Amino acid sequence: MTLVKSRLQIAGFAAVIFALSAVFLVSRAVELDRAIYVLPKQVIRLERSLGYDGFIHNFKNGVLRRDEEYFTKAERNYDEIVATLTRISLTAQSVGLQADFTSLEDTLSDYRVMIDEARQLQLTGKSAAEVDARVRLSDIDAAENIRAFELQLINAMQGRRWLLVTVGGGCFAAFVLTLLLLTVTLVRLLQTAEKARVKARESEATLLQAERIARLGHWKVLKNGALKTSKSMREILAFSSSEGPDTLEKFFSLMSDADREKLESRMSKSGHQREPYTCFHKIRIADGSELSVVNTGEPVIDGQGEIYGFVGIIQDISRTIDLENELRQSQKMEAVGNLAGGMAHDFNNILAVILGNLELMETTDQKESHSRYRTSAIQAAKRGAEITKNVLSFARKSHLEPQLLDGNSVVREVLTWAERLLPANIEIQTSLLGSIWPFLADDALTKSALLNLLLNARDAMPDGGRLTIETANVRLDDEYLGERNEHIKPGRYIMLAISDTGSGIEPQHLKEIFEPFFSTKQVGKGSGLGLSMVHGFMKQSGGAVQVYSEIGTGTTFKLYFKAAGQAASFDAMPVMETRTARADHSKVLLVEDNAELLKPLAEMLTKAGYSVTTAKSGDEAFTTWSDLRDFDAVVTDIVMPGQLQGTHLAKEIRAVDPTVPIVFMSGYASEAMIHGNGLMPEDCRLMKPVGRAELLAAIGMVLEGKQGKETALSDAET
Repeated sequence: MTLVKSRLQIAGFAAVIFALSAVFLVSRAVELDRAIYVLPKQVIRLERSLGYDGFIHNFKNGVLRRDEEYFTKAERNYDEIVATLTRISLTAQSVGLQADFTSLEDTLSDYRVMIDEARQLQLTGKSAAEVDARVRLSDIDAAENIRAFELQLINAMQGRRWLLVTVGGGCFAAFVLTLLLLTVTLVRLLQTAEKARVKARESEATLLQAERIARLGHWKVLKNGALKTSKSMREILAFSSSEGPDTLEKFFSLMSDADREKLESRMSKSGHQREPYTCFHKIRIADGSELSVVNTGEPVIDGQGEIYGFVGIIQDISRTIDLENELRQSQKMEAVGNLAGGMAHDFNNILAVILGNLELMETTDQKESHSRYRTSAIQAAKRGAEITKNVLSFARKSHLEPQLLDGNSVVREVLTWAERLLPANIEIQTSLLGSIWPFLADDALTKSALLNLLLNARDAMPDGGRLTIETANVRLDDEYLGERNEHIKPGRYIMLAISDTGSGIEPQHLKEIFEPFFSTKQVGKGSGLGLSMVHGFMKQSGGAVQVYSEIGTGTTFKLYFKAAGQAASFDAMPVMETRTARADHSKVLLVEDNAELLKPLAEMLTKAGYSVTTAKSGDEAFTTWSDLRDFDAVVTDIVMPGQLQGTHLAKEIRAVDPTVPIVFMSGYASEAMIHGNGLMPEDCRLMKPVGRAELLAAIGMVLEGKQGKETALSDAET
């Protein structure tokens, strides 16, 4: 395109030159034609002014007749001859001819002298014959000079005319050719421009199609705050051309205050630093729903370095987020399947221990042996509860019992019973800060997390090494947390760090070590749940875990607990105090779908002095309650077969009698929140497995609460 334009400019310049040349030559040809017409007349006039009708005639009459009037006429003829010669010279010069008047001018000069000489001779008394003999004038030389001059002019004019016609014709031909070249070039240029326009329209259509497919739109903000949006962006926002936001302020009004503040901050920072920005936020579209978008832009800078606006793109990523959530859910379900397999293996071993000891109790009558078997069975059962607790910790739904802890005391206590797990070739060092801040966390799970890390360090040093435990007070700011992608609040934290001098962790494994069932150990050397449980526990406790490793040097795990003054809120249930069992035969409706669990629970309550009625489902329980309606409390599982879950059962009972106290039991920490709206703030929730003391304390507490309500109502009626 640039080459075509250059050629077009050159051809245009040449055409102008040829056109001007042709015009000049034509004008010269016109002047030459005029000269060809004028010069012969001027030559004829010259001949007449000089011949026998002019100068020569009057001169001879003046000599022969001795009449002064003829000499005066001859002088006038002479002046006319000189004037005619001057005109002929100017006309010839105007067409570029050089006329040679030398001979003619010499002859005329002689003629002028003869006039003066003839007058002098007449004054001296000479006769006419004597004067004529002395000043006889011949017109032969003058006539020959005039004819020679005339021939010279004719030849020169003919040659010049041929030259002008030839050159003029060439210029005209060149002008025509140049115009033809200009026309061809212009046509090609127009064709090229049309192709470029078609290609640009196709590219624009492709771009708009790509924007539509990618849910992408572009925008521009001017210095005065006016907003220009593309068609695809208006389609994303579901606005028409007249309804869409046309100012930056109107665009901001489509966002929540938090998202608006975030986007304004990013744009302001981008303007100060003269660099692009990216911001994820939600935006409200025309139908009132919200989209998740990624907004990317950069400032537009003029020649003086001033910012006069912003340009950028906006992309709807709502579907991408939905797909990520679906993938995350799929991965979660896969992890749950793996977790179920791991738990089944461990519980089979535990159940084998319990079953074996119970069978031994049936085959022997020695009570002292019974005690030993019971002890083994109880320990196995507690181990099963511990596994459940650890798995819930991995899922971040463990029943936490947070309390104020001292990091140094936790470390010392763990070391007292963990040192026997470490071989003699591992040297243990501690660096404990004297004024460590207290922190709020579950004591048992905190110690379990430390134990997991100690065993991890042991396995990383099969040939021995050094293990260092450190405590410290730290302050984490936004920059530190942002660099490590930690989603916890900045502030004061207590750090518990465990470092080893083992082989280190491969870089490609660092992002996988907290995944459930991931392990680089040999089969049978680890389940891969330890670090994932630590990670889940720390997240549930409002803290974080960081790992640093270098191949051949070692690994450091750092646990960050929120300092007591800024402790996060945990999803823990209050610890209930042990109460004395009521012996007044209060009636309790016990609902549990597991018959093996229902029987021991009922026996516990019966031995404690309660009158117990059992039901194996929520539907059966509601029928029983509706028939009798004389129960002092209801103890129910949450997840059961049938139409009525535990929370639904509570809702139905309270619709008839809102004073009935209800105790909920569940094997899942968040089950009550998931399955219904039948819970009340004063309800007790127990995590399975439920111990005897905990169950009796819960029932005693709710019965005391009921008695207090009844007393208050009675006083109010009185």
